[in-house]
Amino acid sequence: MKTVKSVIVSLTIFLVTPVCVQAGTYTVGFYPNIGFAHFVVADEKGFYKEEGVEVNTVQYEVGADWIRALGNSKVDFSSVWASTHLDMYLRGLNAVHLGLLKFDKRERTKIVVKKGMTPEKLRGKPVGIRGDYFGIHYLVYDYLRPHNVRFSEVRIVAMDEEAAYENFIRGRLQAIVTAGAYVSRAVKNGNGVVIPWSEDIVHACMGGFVSFRKKTAIPESDLKKVMCAWLKAVRWYNDPSNDKELRAILTRRFRDSLTLADIADDEHYRATRKTQQYFSDRDLLYHNSDFIRDVYEKMLKARKDIGYPGDVAYNYEDMVNTRIMLEVLKEMK
Repeated sequence: MKTVKSVIVSLTIFLVTPVCVQAGTYTVGFYPNIGFAHFVVADEKGFYKEEGVEVNTVQYEVGADWIRALGNSKVDFSSVWASTHLDMYLRGLNAVHLGLLKFDKRERTKIVVKKGMTPEKLRGKPVGIRGDYFGIHYLVYDYLRPHNVRFSEVRIVAMDEEAAYENFIRGRLQAIVTAGAYVSRAVKNGNGVVIPWSEDIVHACMGGFVSFRKKTAIPESDLKKVMCAWLKAVRWYNDPSNDKELRAILTRRFRDSLTLADIADDEHYRATRKTQQYFSDRDLLYHNSDFIRDVYEKMLKARKDIGYPGDVAYNYEDMVNTRIMLEVLKEMK
Protein backbone atom coordinates (compact mmCIF):
# COMPACT_ATOMS: atom_id res chain seq x y z
CA MET A 1 0.00 0.00 0.00
CA LYS A 2 1.19 3.49 -0.73
CA THR A 3 0.60 6.81 1.00
CA VAL A 4 0.55 9.75 -1.38
CA LYS A 5 1.04 13.27 -0.04
CA SER A 6 -1.12 16.13 -1.24
CA VAL A 7 1.82 17.69 -3.04
CA ILE A 8 1.37 15.02 -5.69
CA VAL A 9 -1.42 16.52 -7.69
CA SER A 10 -1.76 13.88 -10.39
CA LEU A 11 -3.51 10.66 -9.40
CA THR A 12 -4.09 7.61 -11.58
CA ILE A 13 -7.45 6.02 -10.86
CA PHE A 14 -8.10 2.66 -12.43
CA LEU A 15 -11.73 2.22 -13.43
CA VAL A 16 -13.09 -1.31 -13.45
CA THR A 17 -16.23 -2.50 -15.17
CA PRO A 18 -18.46 -5.14 -13.53
CA VAL A 19 -17.41 -7.74 -16.12
CA CYS A 20 -13.78 -7.83 -14.94
CA VAL A 21 -12.72 -10.97 -13.15
CA GLN A 22 -10.02 -9.45 -10.99
CA ALA A 23 -10.58 -6.80 -8.34
CA GLY A 24 -9.70 -3.25 -9.32
CA THR A 25 -7.44 -0.71 -7.67
CA TYR A 26 -9.23 1.90 -5.59
CA THR A 27 -8.23 5.03 -3.70
CA VAL A 28 -9.17 6.15 -0.19
CA GLY A 29 -8.59 9.81 0.70
CA PHE A 30 -8.24 11.45 4.11
CA TYR A 31 -6.22 14.01 6.09
CA PRO A 32 -4.35 13.54 9.42
CA ASN A 33 -7.15 12.93 11.90
CA ILE A 34 -7.92 10.03 14.21
CA GLY A 35 -11.41 9.92 12.68
CA PHE A 36 -9.80 8.20 9.68
CA ALA A 37 -8.02 5.56 11.79
CA HIS A 38 -10.03 2.73 10.20
CA PHE A 39 -8.55 3.52 6.79
CA VAL A 40 -5.01 3.66 8.16
CA VAL A 41 -5.44 0.44 10.14
CA ALA A 42 -6.91 -1.45 7.16
CA ASP A 43 -3.83 -0.44 5.18
CA GLU A 44 -1.17 -1.02 7.85
CA LYS A 45 -2.54 -4.36 9.08
CA GLY A 46 -2.89 -5.78 5.59
CA PHE A 47 -6.66 -6.24 5.70
CA TYR A 48 -7.07 -5.14 2.07
CA LYS A 49 -4.56 -7.77 0.98
CA GLU A 50 -6.36 -10.41 3.05
CA GLU A 51 -9.56 -9.61 1.16
CA GLY A 52 -7.84 -9.64 -2.23
CA VAL A 53 -8.41 -6.01 -3.17
CA GLU A 54 -5.88 -3.29 -4.00
CA VAL A 55 -6.46 0.03 -2.21
CA ASN A 56 -4.11 3.03 -2.27
CA THR A 57 -4.34 5.52 0.58
CA VAL A 58 -4.12 9.19 -0.36
CA GLN A 59 -3.16 11.40 2.58
CA TYR A 60 -3.78 15.14 2.18
CA GLU A 61 -1.88 17.31 4.63
CA VAL A 62 -4.47 20.10 4.42
CA GLY A 63 -8.18 19.59 5.04
CA ALA A 64 -9.11 22.00 2.24
CA ASP A 65 -7.14 19.88 -0.25
CA TRP A 66 -9.04 16.81 0.91
CA ILE A 67 -12.40 18.55 0.42
CA ARG A 68 -11.40 19.65 -3.08
CA ALA A 69 -10.40 16.08 -3.91
CA LEU A 70 -13.82 14.81 -2.82
CA GLY A 71 -15.59 17.51 -4.81
CA ASN A 72 -13.63 16.62 -7.93
CA SER A 73 -14.00 12.82 -7.49
CA LYS A 74 -10.22 12.35 -7.14
CA VAL A 75 -10.71 9.46 -4.70
CA ASP A 76 -13.11 6.54 -4.66
CA PHE A 77 -13.81 6.48 -0.92
CA SER A 78 -13.57 8.64 2.15
CA SER A 79 -15.33 9.16 5.48
CA VAL A 80 -17.48 12.24 6.17
CA TRP A 81 -20.21 13.32 8.54
CA ALA A 82 -23.76 12.43 7.49
CA SER A 83 -24.62 16.14 7.23
CA THR A 84 -21.59 16.77 5.00
CA HIS A 85 -22.51 13.87 2.74
CA LEU A 86 -26.12 15.08 2.40
CA ASP A 87 -24.92 18.58 1.49
CA MET A 88 -22.56 17.19 -1.15
CA TYR A 89 -25.18 14.91 -2.66
CA LEU A 90 -27.88 17.57 -2.84
CA ARG A 91 -25.47 19.95 -4.54
CA GLY A 92 -25.06 17.41 -7.34
CA LEU A 93 -21.91 15.55 -6.28
CA ASN A 94 -21.86 11.80 -6.85
CA ALA A 95 -21.58 10.54 -3.27
CA VAL A 96 -23.24 7.40 -1.90
CA HIS A 97 -23.28 6.82 1.86
CA LEU A 98 -22.42 3.17 2.51
CA GLY A 99 -22.99 3.11 6.25
CA LEU A 100 -22.65 4.91 9.58
CA LEU A 101 -19.54 3.90 11.44
CA LYS A 102 -18.96 5.99 14.56
CA PHE A 103 -19.88 8.91 16.76
CA ASP A 104 -17.53 11.87 16.67
CA LYS A 105 -17.85 12.97 20.30
CA ARG A 106 -15.35 15.79 20.02
CA GLU A 107 -17.99 18.48 19.59
CA ARG A 108 -15.26 21.02 18.84
CA THR A 109 -17.66 23.32 16.98
CA LYS A 110 -20.02 25.12 19.32
CA ILE A 111 -22.55 27.94 19.43
CA VAL A 112 -21.51 30.55 21.99
CA VAL A 113 -24.01 33.25 22.97
CA LYS A 114 -23.85 36.20 25.35
CA LYS A 115 -25.23 35.54 28.83
CA GLY A 116 -28.93 36.33 28.86
CA MET A 117 -29.24 35.97 25.08
CA THR A 118 -32.08 33.78 23.82
CA PRO A 119 -33.09 32.62 20.32
CA GLU A 120 -36.05 35.03 20.44
CA LYS A 121 -33.70 37.96 21.10
CA LEU A 122 -31.52 36.94 18.15
CA ARG A 123 -34.22 37.79 15.59
CA GLY A 124 -32.77 40.26 13.09
CA LYS A 125 -29.28 40.07 14.60
CA PRO A 126 -26.10 38.75 12.94
CA VAL A 127 -24.67 35.36 13.89
CA GLY A 128 -21.01 34.87 13.00
CA ILE A 129 -20.25 31.37 11.70
CA ARG A 130 -16.92 29.66 10.98
CA GLY A 131 -18.08 28.01 7.74
CA ASP A 132 -20.94 28.70 5.35
CA TYR A 133 -22.18 25.13 4.84
CA PHE A 134 -25.00 22.88 5.93
CA GLY A 135 -23.32 21.25 8.94
CA ILE A 136 -22.85 24.69 10.56
CA HIS A 137 -26.25 25.94 9.44
CA TYR A 138 -27.86 22.85 10.97
CA LEU A 139 -26.25 23.72 14.31
CA VAL A 140 -27.88 27.16 14.26
CA TYR A 141 -31.20 25.79 12.95
CA ASP A 142 -31.32 23.19 15.73
CA TYR A 143 -30.72 25.88 18.36
CA LEU A 144 -33.46 28.18 17.04
CA ARG A 145 -36.14 25.61 16.14
CA PRO A 146 -37.45 24.69 19.64
CA HIS A 147 -38.11 28.40 20.23
CA ASN A 148 -40.11 28.85 17.00
CA VAL A 149 -37.45 31.13 15.55
CA ARG A 150 -36.85 30.51 11.83
CA PHE A 151 -33.34 30.25 10.42
CA SER A 152 -34.19 33.10 8.03
CA GLU A 153 -34.99 35.39 10.98
CA VAL A 154 -31.32 35.72 11.95
CA ARG A 155 -28.54 37.14 9.76
CA ILE A 156 -25.88 34.53 9.04
CA VAL A 157 -22.43 36.05 8.46
CA ALA A 158 -19.52 33.78 7.49
CA MET A 159 -16.15 34.96 8.82
CA ASP A 160 -12.88 33.55 10.06
CA GLU A 161 -12.79 32.52 13.69
CA GLU A 162 -10.47 35.26 14.89
CA ALA A 163 -12.81 37.92 13.43
CA ALA A 164 -15.86 36.23 14.94
CA TYR A 165 -14.17 36.06 18.34
CA GLU A 166 -13.05 39.71 18.25
CA ASN A 167 -16.54 40.88 17.27
CA PHE A 168 -18.06 38.75 20.01
CA ILE A 169 -15.91 40.07 22.86
CA ARG A 170 -16.51 43.64 21.66
CA GLY A 171 -20.26 43.07 21.74
CA ARG A 172 -20.82 43.50 18.00
CA LEU A 173 -22.00 39.88 17.77
CA GLN A 174 -24.32 38.28 20.30
CA ALA A 175 -23.78 34.75 18.98
CA ILE A 176 -21.01 32.96 17.11
CA VAL A 177 -20.33 29.42 15.88
CA THR A 178 -16.68 28.65 16.48
CA ALA A 179 -14.34 25.83 17.48
CA GLY A 180 -11.42 24.80 19.63
CA ALA A 181 -9.73 27.39 21.84
CA TYR A 182 -12.00 30.17 20.51
CA VAL A 183 -14.90 28.57 22.39
CA SER A 184 -13.20 28.75 25.80
CA ARG A 185 -11.81 32.22 25.04
CA ALA A 186 -15.27 33.52 24.12
CA VAL A 187 -16.63 32.17 27.41
CA LYS A 188 -13.76 33.57 29.49
CA ASN A 189 -13.28 36.93 27.79
CA GLY A 190 -16.65 37.60 26.17
CA ASN A 191 -19.20 36.72 28.86
CA GLY A 192 -20.24 33.78 26.70
CA VAL A 193 -22.34 30.68 27.31
CA VAL A 194 -21.85 27.45 25.34
CA ILE A 195 -24.95 25.83 23.85
CA PRO A 196 -24.68 22.02 24.20
CA TRP A 197 -25.27 19.80 21.20
CA SER A 198 -28.66 18.15 20.94
CA GLU A 199 -29.06 14.48 20.02
CA ASP A 200 -30.00 15.49 16.46
CA ILE A 201 -26.69 17.33 16.03
CA VAL A 202 -24.75 14.33 17.37
CA HIS A 203 -26.49 12.12 14.81
CA ALA A 204 -25.83 14.58 11.97
CA CYS A 205 -22.14 14.40 12.85
CA MET A 206 -21.90 10.61 12.70
CA GLY A 207 -19.12 9.50 10.40
CA GLY A 208 -19.39 6.77 7.80
CA PHE A 209 -18.09 5.32 4.54
CA VAL A 210 -18.89 7.27 1.39
CA SER A 211 -18.21 6.29 -2.21
CA PHE A 212 -17.25 9.15 -4.54
CA ARG A 213 -16.89 7.05 -7.71
CA LYS A 214 -17.98 9.33 -10.54
CA LYS A 215 -18.14 7.17 -13.66
CA THR A 216 -17.88 3.40 -13.73
CA ALA A 217 -19.78 1.66 -10.95
CA ILE A 218 -17.72 -0.37 -8.47
CA PRO A 219 -18.61 -4.07 -8.70
CA GLU A 220 -20.50 -5.26 -5.64
CA SER A 221 -17.98 -8.07 -5.16
CA ASP A 222 -15.22 -5.46 -4.78
CA LEU A 223 -17.33 -3.31 -2.48
CA LYS A 224 -17.79 -6.30 -0.20
CA LYS A 225 -14.04 -6.91 -0.07
CA VAL A 226 -13.27 -3.28 0.73
CA MET A 227 -16.07 -3.12 3.31
CA CYS A 228 -14.87 -6.31 4.97
CA ALA A 229 -11.36 -4.84 5.33
CA TRP A 230 -12.77 -1.68 6.94
CA LEU A 231 -14.94 -3.64 9.36
CA LYS A 232 -11.94 -5.75 10.35
CA ALA A 233 -10.13 -2.47 11.05
CA VAL A 234 -13.01 -1.26 13.23
CA ARG A 235 -12.92 -4.49 15.25
CA TRP A 236 -9.16 -4.14 15.63
CA TYR A 237 -9.50 -0.49 16.71
CA ASN A 238 -12.13 -1.42 19.31
CA ASP A 239 -9.82 -3.99 20.96
CA PRO A 240 -8.13 -2.19 23.91
CA SER A 241 -5.11 -4.50 23.68
CA ASN A 242 -4.22 -2.86 20.35
CA ASP A 243 -4.07 0.70 21.69
CA LYS A 244 -0.28 0.89 21.96
CA GLU A 245 0.17 -0.35 18.40
CA LEU A 246 -2.60 1.95 17.17
CA ARG A 247 -0.81 4.97 18.56
CA ALA A 248 2.46 3.88 16.95
CA ILE A 249 0.73 3.43 13.59
CA LEU A 250 -1.01 6.83 13.70
CA THR A 251 2.16 8.58 14.90
CA ARG A 252 4.10 7.11 11.99
CA ARG A 253 1.47 7.88 9.35
CA PHE A 254 0.72 11.41 10.64
CA ARG A 255 4.33 12.19 11.62
CA ASP A 256 4.41 15.50 9.75
CA SER A 257 1.08 16.65 11.18
CA LEU A 258 0.89 15.40 14.78
CA THR A 259 -0.24 18.78 16.11
CA LEU A 260 -2.93 19.05 13.44
CA ALA A 261 -4.06 15.51 14.30
CA ASP A 262 -3.99 16.48 18.02
CA ILE A 263 -1.91 13.44 19.01
CA ALA A 264 1.48 15.13 19.55
CA ASP A 265 1.90 13.85 23.12
CA ASP A 266 0.37 11.32 25.49
CA GLU A 267 -2.17 13.74 26.98
CA HIS A 268 -3.48 14.89 23.62
CA TYR A 269 -3.49 11.39 22.14
CA ARG A 270 -5.62 9.99 24.97
CA ALA A 271 -8.02 12.95 24.91
CA THR A 272 -8.40 12.71 21.14
CA ARG A 273 -8.76 8.91 21.26
CA LYS A 274 -11.76 9.29 23.55
CA THR A 275 -13.58 11.49 21.04
CA GLN A 276 -14.01 8.63 18.54
CA GLN A 277 -16.56 5.97 19.43
CA TYR A 278 -16.50 3.28 16.76
CA PHE A 279 -19.55 1.05 16.81
CA SER A 280 -19.55 -2.61 17.78
CA ASP A 281 -20.99 -5.10 15.27
CA ARG A 282 -24.33 -4.96 17.09
CA ASP A 283 -24.41 -1.16 16.99
CA LEU A 284 -23.44 -1.19 13.30
CA LEU A 285 -26.45 -3.40 12.52
CA TYR A 286 -28.75 -1.04 14.45
CA HIS A 287 -27.46 2.28 13.15
CA ASN A 288 -27.45 1.14 9.52
CA SER A 289 -31.03 -0.09 9.40
CA ASP A 290 -34.03 2.21 10.02
CA PHE A 291 -31.98 4.52 12.23
CA ILE A 292 -29.94 6.01 9.39
CA ARG A 293 -33.09 6.73 7.37
CA ASP A 294 -34.52 8.68 10.33
CA VAL A 295 -31.30 10.74 10.59
CA TYR A 296 -31.48 11.70 6.91
CA GLU A 297 -35.21 12.50 7.10
CA LYS A 298 -34.55 14.96 9.94
CA MET A 299 -31.75 16.63 8.00
CA LEU A 300 -33.81 16.79 4.81
CA LYS A 301 -36.61 18.49 6.76
CA ALA A 302 -34.06 20.95 8.15
CA ARG A 303 -32.85 21.82 4.65
CA LYS A 304 -36.43 22.43 3.55
CA ASP A 305 -37.09 24.65 6.60
CA ILE A 306 -33.84 26.56 6.03
CA GLY A 307 -34.81 27.10 2.39
CA TYR A 308 -31.82 25.90 0.41
CA PRO A 309 -32.03 26.88 -3.26
CA GLY A 310 -31.01 24.49 -6.00
CA ASP A 311 -31.10 21.16 -4.17
CA VAL A 312 -31.26 18.35 -6.72
CA ALA A 313 -34.06 15.82 -6.67
CA TYR A 314 -33.07 12.78 -4.65
CA ASN A 315 -33.90 9.13 -4.22
CA TYR A 316 -32.98 7.84 -0.77
CA GLU A 317 -31.89 4.44 -2.12
CA ASP A 318 -29.46 6.17 -4.51
CA MET A 319 -28.17 8.49 -1.80
CA VAL A 320 -27.78 5.95 1.02
CA ASN A 321 -27.07 2.25 0.52
CA THR A 322 -26.22 0.30 3.67
CA ARG A 323 -27.35 -3.07 2.31
CA ILE A 324 -23.81 -4.21 1.50
CA MET A 325 -22.51 -3.31 4.97
CA LEU A 326 -25.36 -5.21 6.61
CA GLU A 327 -24.73 -8.25 4.40
CA VAL A 328 -21.01 -8.23 5.15
CA LEU A 329 -21.62 -7.93 8.91
CA LYS A 330 -23.83 -11.02 8.84
CA GLU A 331 -21.29 -12.93 6.72
CA MET A 332 -18.43 -12.01 9.09
CA LYS A 333 -20.06 -13.56 12.15
